[in-house]
Amino acid sequence: MSRRVIVGAFDRETDVIAATQAARDGGYIVEDVYTPYAVHGLDRAMGLKPSWLTWVCFAFGAFGLVFAVWLQFWTSTVAWPINVGGRPWNSLPAFVPIAFELMVLSAGVGTVLVFFVRRRLRPGKRCVPFDVRTTNDRFILVLDGEGPSDLGDVRRLLESCHATAVDERQVAAETAHGGRARATGRLNLGLGVALAATLAGYWALGVDPLRPNFEFMPSNMVHAVSAQAFATSSVLPRGQTLQDPPPGSIARGLLPWPYAATPEDAARAGVELSNPFPPDDPAAVARGAAVYATFCQVCHGAGGLGDGPVTTRGVPPPVSLLADHTRQIKDGQLFHILTYGQKNMSSYTAQIPREDRWKVILHVRQLQQRAMSPTSQSQVQTR
Repeated sequence: MSRRVIVGAFDRETDVIAATQAARDGGYIVEDVYTPYAVHGLDRAMGLKPSWLTWVCFAFGAFGLVFAVWLQFWTSTVAWPINVGGRPWNSLPAFVPIAFELMVLSAGVGTVLVFFVRRRLRPGKRCVPFDVRTTNDRFILVLDGEGPSDLGDVRRLLESCHATAVDERQVAAETAHGGRARATGRLNLGLGVALAATLAGYWALGVDPLRPNFEFMPSNMVHAVSAQAFATSSVLPRGQTLQDPPPGSIARGLLPWPYAATPEDAARAGVELSNPFPPDDPAAVARGAAVYATFCQVCHGAGGLGDGPVTTRGVPPPVSLLADHTRQIKDGQLFHILTYGQKNMSSYTAQIPREDRWKVILHVRQLQQRAMSPTSQSQVQTR
């Protein structure tokens, strides 16, 4: 069984829109319009009503949102409450990412499935295009050919809208590929029956979610006995779980420091150690200035003269960093002083990391260099 249609081909989207509107104004029935991409305004020219799929999308999105919030609330508050950092079990802000993702997933999948069902699209369904160039660069307008008796009137109407071709065709009904469609239908029916049988069997067997499944090739790693770090052990050496580090091992990020808190080792550090950061490194110098302002300026003062604000509160003033004997102290010895302290100055190992101690020395050297300039020598005070 077949029916008669009139097919018009166009090369531009503006022409197919004008032809569609003209055909509707002339009383012809527009069967469909095929375009290689979505054409803005074509739905109005065809007289299509707003799609109700938007409401379907909203409904599925609302369902996904409500289901996600309910699932997270039920699992974290009712079925399996876990104290995580002291937060409440029904912490709604923590539900937002999952709720948003499931809302988008439900809206997208649900809308596509409803669209497939509404348009009777199924796996294996074949479509014979009116023109193979429809998916590339051609626009096809299909009119119902049962109404007009004279093809010439329709041809003149479409050609006035710059149609490149107009012809009359006999289109086979959807059952033209009936054998293939029936085979595909039987396959889909069989898959649906198998899925339904699987779900019914799962429901009938009444699987207990609290009962563990069958364990294939059991391993001791699954049933390993856990132990606390400071608990006693009956199998490890010295009866302790946490073992001592091997002799000579170094903690990650900590290099050995073979210097004691003695004047002799301070002098030796000045000879053996050198600053790993060059004085022309702007980032290191800027970091040293920031650390100096935080930890050193309160005693040594902004210019290193030993006139920090604590000296006005009864704290003995420190030695000026700009004095001659201070400038002669090597970088390694300054690093030793920052590490162990000296006289009234305490150790800054806990407050200032190793790299920052070297960077502070860069800033001190810059203060000393500025003090040696002719304009600044009059301000240097030797203590």
